Amino acid sequence: MPYDATRDPLAALASSLSSPARRLRAVTPSDTEDLSPYAKALWIYVAASVSGGVASIRITTVGAPDGESVTLSATPGLQPLPPCQVRRVWATGTTAAGLTIFALADR
Repeated sequence: MPYDATRDPLAALASSLSSPARRLRAVTPSDTEDLSPYAKALWIYVAASVSGGVASIRITTVGAPDGESVTLSATPGLQPLPPCQVRRVWATGTTAAGLTIFALADR
């Protein structure tokens, strides 16, 4: 069944960082490609089996210069990253096994 705007009471509202995401998609970390579109936020799921009990995720925010990144740590479970817009999730510096990353976007 296709999308039906008449059933979407939020369709006409302007999006903001605090509004619900209109799209959710899985992210594959990459050292060469930015997210398209950039994410308004990221949520991650860390499996309990992650070695050492802590996963790492390396990101570049929308306002950061090329090559600038921050590495964040996360414990097992589903959780949001700190509220920031993200343009890249790096493969290098991001735990690969036991980590699922979801990007929230408005388009």
